Amino acid sequence: MKSAIVTGGAGFLGSHLTERLVREGYRVLVVDNFCTADPKNRIFLKTLQDKVYLVEADVCKPWTWLNDVPAPFLENLKYIFHFASPASPPLYQKLSVETMWVNSLALEHAIVYANTQKAKVIFASTSEVYGDPEISPQPESYWGCVNSYGERSCYDEAKRFGESLIYSYNLRHQTRHGMVRIFNTYGPRMNPHDGRVVINFLVQGLKGADLTVYGDGSQTRSFCFVDDLISGILLYAERDLVHPHNVGNPKEFTIMELAQKVQKIFAGQNLKIIHQPLPKDDPRQRRPDITLALKALAPWEPRVSLDQGLEKMLEWLKEREV
Repeated sequence: MKSAIVTGGAGFLGSHLTERLVREGYRVLVVDNFCTADPKNRIFLKTLQDKVYLVEADVCKPWTWLNDVPAPFLENLKYIFHFASPASPPLYQKLSVETMWVNSLALEHAIVYANTQKAKVIFASTSEVYGDPEISPQPESYWGCVNSYGERSCYDEAKRFGESLIYSYNLRHQTRHGMVRIFNTYGPRMNPHDGRVVINFLVQGLKGADLTVYGDGSQTRSFCFVDDLISGILLYAERDLVHPHNVGNPKEFTIMELAQKVQKIFAGQNLKIIHQPLPKDDPRQRRPDITLALKALAPWEPRVSLDQGLEKMLEWLKEREV
């Protein structure tokens, strides 16, 4: 049986990735310190029974915890998916230094261990490497417009550094580690206190609270349902790619359009939209050019519409009793 390590495997994306790996016949070693993951994801991981082994550890520190892992979870190691990192602006700004370390020092720990096992690292990079883009949609060839000295720089620049670290290790050691640039993703098992726009709106709607829009709401985002994203990531790993590929849904919405969709979902509550100041360096546009992914990962393509995804996520939130 093949095995994989998922750092941040109790988080939103990590837990879905772990679930899919188990379904595809892997044993999965999950490593997480629960600094941002929904604590209830621990309960979900237990449902995967003996196919998952959970280690609570800080992956920035030396990986001595490997000494206590049952041998089967390290045998025939194929992949290390390095997904450990805060990903929402409120959380990565609160944990700014930790965010920088986990995307640099911890990534190097993953690469070094993978090299000893002849395994492949897949790094969770981000659309934030493009910063506040001057072109849209954003292709992988675009170098970005990023502020290196600001509130978002701890995340944006850490991910850019992580990509450069992988490039440099591949060049020096002739390895084939890779990375995916993940665009806005939503779905079940997000932390309800995450702070990103989709979960914010749905939680506010369930509580009958006003919907908070930052700025005038004309800024755009492209929302990918988590199932589509994970399918793309696994295909990227299996096809032995090394160059960054955008993975996301290219359908673009303004934040006001999203707010209006949520208003319709909760039509009986007459939710109002209130505006707050736009955070500094908040991107005006975010839309992936997925031309490379459509070719390299064929027949993959995003399949879940925003309306379908919002319905699925709302069902989960109701079951969770937010």
